[in-house]
Amino acid sequence: MIRFHDTALRLGDRRVLDGFSLDVPAGHAVALIGRTGSGKSALLAAAAAALPLSGGEITVGGRSVSHEAAAVRRLVGYLPGRPAAWPPCRAGEFLELAAVSAGLVGKPLRLAVARALDLAGLRDRSAEPIDTLPEGSGRRLLVARALLHDPQVLLLDDPFTALDPVDRTATEELIHDAHLMGRTVLAAVDDADVPSCFTHLAVLAAGRLSASGPADVTASAAGRRLRFRVTCPGRANDAAHAMRSLAGDARATDFDHAEATIDPAVVPGSRLVAAAVAAGVPVEAAGFHPAWTAQLLD
Repeated sequence: MIRFHDTALRLGDRRVLDGFSLDVPAGHAVALIGRTGSGKSALLAAAAAALPLSGGEITVGGRSVSHEAAAVRRLVGYLPGRPAAWPPCRAGEFLELAAVSAGLVGKPLRLAVARALDLAGLRDRSAEPIDTLPEGSGRRLLVARALLHDPQVLLLDDPFTALDPVDRTATEELIHDAHLMGRTVLAAVDDADVPSCFTHLAVLAAGRLSASGPADVTASAAGRRLRFRVTCPGRANDAAHAMRSLAGDARATDFDHAEATIDPAVVPGSRLVAAAVAAGVPVEAAGFHPAWTAQLLD
């Protein structure tokens, strides 16, 4: 559904993307991760035909962002990063303007705006000026705008920023439902722990794709050594001793935590936990530390 082929992009004198290539099939929900400045936001803006390419190509549903920008914009719902300033209008007017820009009129426009206000949790606040809304509500409003015209592709730049736990859960469910319905989702995610609503990962480093695969540690991190932590209050030395038969570098980092580096495709973390438990060590918690997706950026 989305194809990046040798994509290059410059912002002023800085090369932001350099030979980026990736295919995102229909029905996939891909989390794009990378360090600050790696080019995630620029990549999404280029795919939404909001930034011109300096080389290569991006196609969305077979349409070129360079030569068929209007057609691409009809296919995608784009959530940009935080706006520098909101336009001087009310929440409902903001969505109505977006609906008109998407070609909606009459009853379809009214229904689309009503659905979007519900999605943003703003049905009773549609007459409020946007710049007076809480930051989380404003973010939900932008998500709702991206979905106004029922697009087949969602391009979301850090969709979870400023959201409280309830709104975050709702946004994760939205992404999950979108790919279940066959829509394609590509989202820049700044959180270290990528939500389970994503089916795949793509890692961006210095404007290039450095890794991609299913959003599963065994598949995406095979061949890499990742840090795994076991929490066992007061028994860290005992846990480390039990884990050394599987991971030779297992060690206690303090009285309560033992860590080891493992290739998750060879030694799953569950085996380290099982070894500690078999040695009579009560395990309170266990997991990759930091999150395995964050360790992919090391």
